[in-house]
Amino acid sequence: MRIIFIFLSLFCFTDLLSQQFGGHPPAQRWKLLKTPEAFVLFPKGWDSTARRVAGLMREIRWATDSSATKLTKPVPILLQHQTTISNGYVALAPLRSEWYMTAPLNSFDLGSLPWPDQLGLHEQRHMQQYQRFNRGGARFFRWILGEQGQALANALTIPDWFFEGDAVYQETLLSRQGRGRMPSFYNGYRSVWEAGKNYSYQKLRNGSYRDYVPNHYQLGYLLVKQGEERYGPLFWKKVSADAAAMKGLFYPFQKAVKKHSGASFSTFRNAAIASSRELLIDSIVFAGKEPTVTDEENPVYTENGSLLFVRSGYRQIPAFYEKNTAGHERLVRVKDRSLDNYFSYAKGKLVYAAFQPAPRWSWKDYSTLQLLDLKTGKQQTITRKTKYFHPTLSPSGDTILTVELDASGQSRLHLLKPDGKLLQEIKNDSNYIYSFPAFYGKQVLTASRNKRGDMCIHRIDPVTGEHVALVPWTNHLIGYPKALGDSIIFTLSWNGLDKTMVLYNGLLASQADTLARKTGQYQPVVFKNEITTMVFTAMGYKLHTAPLQFVHWAPAEQVLQTPLFPQKNELNPAPLDNLLATIPPVADSVKPWAQTRQLFKFHSWTPWFQEPELSITAYSQNLLNSFQSQLTFTYNRNERFKKIGFSTVYGGLFPYLRAGAEYSFDRSGLFRNKLIRWNELELQGGLQLPLNLSKGRQISFLNTSADWVFNQPYFRQPEKDTLGNLAFSYLNYQLQYSIQSQQAKQHINPRWATAMRFQWRSAINRYSSRQWLGAVNQYLPGVSINHSLVLGAAFGGRDSLPGFRFSNNFPFARGFETVNTYRMQRIGLTYHLPLAYPDIGLGNIIYLLRIRAAGFFDWGQAKEQRIFKTTRWVDFRSTGLELNFDTRWWNQLPVSFGIRYAYLLDPDRMGGIGSHRWQFILPVNLIPSGAARLQAPRQLHF
Repeated sequence: MRIIFIFLSLFCFTDLLSQQFGGHPPAQRWKLLKTPEAFVLFPKGWDSTARRVAGLMREIRWATDSSATKLTKPVPILLQHQTTISNGYVALAPLRSEWYMTAPLNSFDLGSLPWPDQLGLHEQRHMQQYQRFNRGGARFFRWILGEQGQALANALTIPDWFFEGDAVYQETLLSRQGRGRMPSFYNGYRSVWEAGKNYSYQKLRNGSYRDYVPNHYQLGYLLVKQGEERYGPLFWKKVSADAAAMKGLFYPFQKAVKKHSGASFSTFRNAAIASSRELLIDSIVFAGKEPTVTDEENPVYTENGSLLFVRSGYRQIPAFYEKNTAGHERLVRVKDRSLDNYFSYAKGKLVYAAFQPAPRWSWKDYSTLQLLDLKTGKQQTITRKTKYFHPTLSPSGDTILTVELDASGQSRLHLLKPDGKLLQEIKNDSNYIYSFPAFYGKQVLTASRNKRGDMCIHRIDPVTGEHVALVPWTNHLIGYPKALGDSIIFTLSWNGLDKTMVLYNGLLASQADTLARKTGQYQPVVFKNEITTMVFTAMGYKLHTAPLQFVHWAPAEQVLQTPLFPQKNELNPAPLDNLLATIPPVADSVKPWAQTRQLFKFHSWTPWFQEPELSITAYSQNLLNSFQSQLTFTYNRNERFKKIGFSTVYGGLFPYLRAGAEYSFDRSGLFRNKLIRWNELELQGGLQLPLNLSKGRQISFLNTSADWVFNQPYFRQPEKDTLGNLAFSYLNYQLQYSIQSQQAKQHINPRWATAMRFQWRSAINRYSSRQWLGAVNQYLPGVSINHSLVLGAAFGGRDSLPGFRFSNNFPFARGFETVNTYRMQRIGLTYHLPLAYPDIGLGNIIYLLRIRAAGFFDWGQAKEQRIFKTTRWVDFRSTGLELNFDTRWWNQLPVSFGIRYAYLLDPDRMGGIGSHRWQFILPVNLIPSGAARLQAPRQLHF
């Protein structure tokens, strides 16, 4: 039972990264649109989008291919409108789908379809999956553990690549686009194949700290389309149903593939990858060992020909660099946290958009503009609490043109002064979605998309608001338009590739290909007679400079008649005609939805046994995730007492409100050598205030809480008269604060960070019990970039008076037993370093990503005259080594574990025997992950 609970906890923790508890202010108003096919919760002002979503859910239900299971009950959909992140998910415990409604502006990330349509096509498939996968063994897990049991069973039997590959296949099947028709979607596999890399299946499943590995969306699509097209539309329906039912306890998915295809799973997947490889690349372009994965993105030329760009990678956090004409580079400044690496330059300044979370409400964040002086390296925040994207400076540097995408979903072009003050808002009567705006003389250019999801290049007059389409509206993806004399240079998805194109007088031509690559080339910039683009490779984005040479001139209408991606049944399916164009409006009535409605929704329960207690806990969460509750029953085999408990937390107000109650029946103990029994009541209530203080380049959290606890034993006669009323209460105050720098993938810890914790517990009545604790960890850079030095200190103590004792949670010297003494203090240091990145697996059960070591020295001291027979400090020093393993289990669940050897330099006077101690450890990161919702550029997957 413990093993199941550990993996259940790990899986549920991964899901919690998507959820945001108490993320909306109390003033937020919600509405409900409910139909037989949809249950849509949406904010005020989003009625038309909600009706579109409901209509789409209805149409998909009847248009989906035969491999799907028709939804018999609508899944709650929540439209989150205040975050600048573009994403979405479906999850169990409780079952719901949350859609992040800010549309992605870079069409090369997720396409140009209307964002609610794109989300609906993809997420609806996940809804079908969870319904179809509730069978057999998964249903048994659901019976014993609730929805979290099904989530665990599905995670262990259905690979994540199938979940996402199947959903990408549906979005491609049911639209004229979808990721299956986007050239950028194949950059990952094209790049590794061009590099001559042949990764194992387990490496493709689990990724790597060392090499770039395409994600499970891309792997899943290649495998799913192979099954659909070779074995028919019912193939995956049968395979996934058998796997979810656990037909074949070990490796049920692989056994189901063999059963329904007649080929082993390894044969099936190798054939799928080989056939895709033949279609996507012609030959190996280059091979050989290269350095660590590093991206060089968004090239921009200065007036003197120096090249500005953003460099980031597995060993390096994003930063601006300048490379002069002689090839010498200099670091300009580490970049603030951002959703992308786009920036603009003019006259010694560059401007970009940075991510800024709201301090309290986690569903609310901003995109603010930063102006950086290249000469001084000083940066100024010129807008606050704004949602600005893709800013560009005018050639004179006195005006900024940027896209505003506000919380109502409206896209606008704003002209700003260099100090951020609004000069002008350009009309957008047709509600286009703009991206990559640029100055074009006295006019401006944008890559625009309309309500149908088609794109064009617009030339816009800021004074009149007139929009002129310079190329016909098209299903092709367009980005990065820039003026090139009286021409326009830009990136276009065309004929299966993302290419550099030039537009002149209605004619299009392509940049001569000097690389012979099949991966995309983006953001072209020109200086004199040279053009630089960023090119996708197996080692990250690289800057490529070549002579400026355009070939194959033809009318734009003729060029755009070539498909976005050549239609090949082997690679992507033919779309079902006009599904998104024929969705009728939903006329069902809309009703208000209060944040306090349906507060109790029990979805899961966990049985647990740890000697001597057996317990079961039921979990509840409302749809808006502002109210969570737990109901627990416990039986103690030693005392044979029963306990029921209830706890809850409400996050809909500025501080969290916490409350709980426990009642124990038939507690027992010795009193005057006689066994007595009593009942016991414990009440608690408190406040908690979690604040996200992250800003700029730093990630910071402050969490304060105060709790009151009351305990009342109820004795029976005659002990009731003898003992009297022993009720007591105490207060518990806690403060936790952390601040850290950004962290690259290979960094074991942030290179700079501070984490501190303070706690004070004090009895209010009857007793004079007190306890305090203070602990600080300081993270510093090591000798190498991936090494980390951690200095730690802690001080704690308690009262010496008779009464009850608070539990001990002091971080004492490693290796020693710990007793709750009168005074305790410790200093220590730990040096972390990586040893290897093995990238090896065993039987598709465990995959070893990284081995890392740590050496430590701890010096603890304690005072306790009753134990040590002295009033002086007693030393507890230890030193030793830790060996840690970063792994993934069943190709899904991240687990870090390790072994610690501690050598005691002083006797263990708290009860331990011997100087050599071995411990099994599950490390816990004391610094909260501030970037959990902030996904890296090029990874805005859903």
